[in-house]
Amino acid sequence: MRIKRDALYDAIIEILLAVGEDLEGAKFTAESFLQADSRGITTHGSYLLNPIANRVEVGQLSLPTKPNLVTDQSAIAVIDGGDGLGPVAGQMAVDLAIKKASAYGISLVLINNTNSLGSLAVYTEMIAKHGMISMMGCNAAPAMAPWGGAQPFTGTNPIAIAIYTGQPLLFSMDMATSIVARGKIRQAAREGKTIPADWALDSEGNLTTDPEVALKGTILPMAGPKGSALALAVDILSGLLSGGQFAPDIKSFHATEGKTGVSATLIAIDIKKFMDLDDFASSMAEYISNLKNLKKARFASEIFLPGEIEFRRGLESQELGIQLSDDAVEKLNHLLEKFGSSLRLGGTI
Repeated sequence: MRIKRDALYDAIIEILLAVGEDLEGAKFTAESFLQADSRGITTHGSYLLNPIANRVEVGQLSLPTKPNLVTDQSAIAVIDGGDGLGPVAGQMAVDLAIKKASAYGISLVLINNTNSLGSLAVYTEMIAKHGMISMMGCNAAPAMAPWGGAQPFTGTNPIAIAIYTGQPLLFSMDMATSIVARGKIRQAAREGKTIPADWALDSEGNLTTDPEVALKGTILPMAGPKGSALALAVDILSGLLSGGQFAPDIKSFHATEGKTGVSATLIAIDIKKFMDLDDFASSMAEYISNLKNLKKARFASEIFLPGEIEFRRGLESQELGIQLSDDAVEKLNHLLEKFGSSLRLGGTI
C-alpha cells in the first residue's frame, strides 16, 4: 500500500521516542529511514524499527544515542557511536566530513561502536549535495565467506559513492559487496519465497534456493574473489582502522546476541579545491549525456546513471506516497499500539 510521507514520518518519530531516543536523534533517524523506504530500499528503512524495539527490550541498545568525538585532528576524526542508533552517529560524521573537507580539500571520518546505519547513500548524498564527492563503507555481522570458503567471516559490507553533478540527480552508487544484500534474503524468508541458486550456500557449502537455509549458511560475494577482496578491505578500513570491532566479531543487529560493534569509514572530497565547481558540473552534464546516448543493448530501454532508478522512485513516492507491504505496515501499527500511540498507518486514497 501507499503511505503518506508525513504519516510515516510521524509514526517513526513516535516509535523512536517511545523506545528512548531523543527528538533530535529521532529526526535524523526518521529522515534516513524515509529516504530508504521512498526509494524502495525497504530493508534499510522503517523495517529497522522492529529490531530496534527488540534490542531495547533486552537492554542491547543505548538510547538516547550519545556519540562521542574521540579523535579530532585536522582532516581526520574518529567517532564513538555510543552503541546507539547508527543514523545519529552517521549524521555527526557527515557534518564533520563536510566541515573538514571544506577546510582541507579531503577528510576521513571513522565511526566505531555503533549499530545499523541503514542505507549508506543517505550519508554520501548529503555530502555530494555540498559540491563534493563522498565514499563510505561499513562492516557488518558475519554473513559471507571469503572466496573459496564455506563459513561466514565478513558481513555484506556495503560501499557507497556519491558525486555532485550540478543537477538534482546525483551519481549515487550504494551496493553490498555480496551478490545480494542479506536483507533481501531475510525478506524472501519472511515472504516464504525461494532465492536464486547463485546467491548463497548452506552450512555445508552447497548452493541453496531456500532463504532460511541460506541465513544459516553463507552469502556468496559479488564477482567471486573481487567482491570478497572489497568486503575484506571495507572491514579493515572501518573496523581495524577505527579501533572498533572487525570480522568475525561483529554481531547481527537483527538478533539479540549482544553489542553489534558496527564500524564505518566516510571520506569527503571538496571539488572546489581541485577545480571550479561550475566547470565540474558542466563536464558532468556532458559525461552523463554521452553515457545515456550510447547505443543500447537489445535488452535495455534506457541507460541509467547509478542511483537514477532509486531517484525516480523517490520522486514517485513524493507524489503518490511511500510504498510498503501490508506486512510491514501491520508491524509498524503493532509497534504503535504496543507503545500506546493512537496513530495508525493506512493506505493513501
